[in-house]
Amino acid sequence: MINKRTIGNSFDLLPTIPDKCVDLIITDPPYDFDNDKKLWLHSQFIRICKGAIIVFSPPENQWILPADQHLFWIKPISTKNTIRSYSRFVEMIFLYGRGARNNNRHWSQYTNVFTDLVDDSNLHPYRKPPSLISRLIKNHSDPGQVILDPFSGSFVVADESERLGRNFIAIEINNNGQ
Repeated sequence: MINKRTIGNSFDLLPTIPDKCVDLIITDPPYDFDNDKKLWLHSQFIRICKGAIIVFSPPENQWILPADQHLFWIKPISTKNTIRSYSRFVEMIFLYGRGARNNNRHWSQYTNVFTDLVDDSNLHPYRKPPSLISRLIKNHSDPGQVILDPFSGSFVVADESERLGRNFIAIEINNNGQ
């Protein structure tokens, strides 16, 4: 098993990962990256991954187009950040490639709109719902495969990967999510 949690900078560490050595990438990179950073990261993802690549993105600063599929997470309603403007209650999820697709799952697991609730934002301010991450892992990987999250934050992808019998590589620049 790989199962490695690394504190470090993904811009330094991704070039050291061998070509086509992971089966799935699920990541939530910072939403303020400029296009040059996003293009560089995306080229690294394509080089490293032999399966599907799943990237969370805000609608106003979308990840690399075109994607093979666009998914949407309708976030729970919150009054956070609504003092001066409208709140963003939708995040886009960009899917590239297919990778493993577990066709034995019920069709309802393959809608492109998700409404999972955040479980505990006190763990990390940008934590994604474990139920959503779990569904994406089950839909796009098989037990024993390797999942990479180069922007791990709360390590929810690593935790769900381990719980579901997948191997993982998790990279996070800060150690406050562990």
